[in-house]
Amino acid sequence: MENWKNRIYESYMTNGFKDAHDNKKEYLIHARYFKKNYLKYLPVNRNARILELGCGMGHFAHFCVGEGYKNYTGIDASAENIAHIKKTFRKKLDVRVMDIMDFLGEEERENTYNAVIFNDVIEHLTKPEIMKVLDSIYRVLAPGGVLLAKTPNMANPYVSTAGRYIDITHEVGFTEKSMSQVLRATGYCNIKIIGTDIYILDPLVSVLAKIVSWIINKILFLFSALYGRTSLHIFEKDILAIAYKKER
Repeated sequence: MENWKNRIYESYMTNGFKDAHDNKKEYLIHARYFKKNYLKYLPVNRNARILELGCGMGHFAHFCVGEGYKNYTGIDASAENIAHIKKTFRKKLDVRVMDIMDFLGEEERENTYNAVIFNDVIEHLTKPEIMKVLDSIYRVLAPGGVLLAKTPNMANPYVSTAGRYIDITHEVGFTEKSMSQVLRATGYCNIKIIGTDIYILDPLVSVLAKIVSWIINKILFLFSALYGRTSLHIFEKDILAIAYKKER
């Protein structure tokens, strides 16, 4: 990894997002979000092996523990993040400070994991790194295993710029089309791209927000079509890719 990135990642919480995400309420909010958007795509078997690449401050780990998953592993390049997880969770978790490619490159991991979680990480990689990492994830997935990869949606004209440039380590952005393109190129099948549902709090407010959001999304599609772009249909803040390794 480039040295300047290491300088950022060594103190990632301090330098970036600690104030926004380091409180008990945030863990509960993220758990609701993951339950609504991710749970249906995760293995039903709570003994399934789940790997999270870039586990951050442990929001998805917290969700996994709450849902009863027993074989979670998380890795992150930030020692500060991992120390925070170990301090925050009373339950001992398998979390490690490690480079993604070093971890994925270990020979014994081939065909091991039933699900790989890749939340808000792919945008931090260069294009050559993206291809290499997706190839390696495919290798460590068990046959029929699923990759869940979330990233900011560059098709949304209101928040895409902020999503792309909110973090100096971001290298690239995706729409539903480019995400599908790179996943197909690296061998994944049954690819599905969705816009994530962020309306998870007060039920009445959520319903009203969804209605307004639906109207805005239709208007954005109309504007895109007027400029000759009809291939994009997802305008939510983030996109979630669901992609599978082929069965043997």
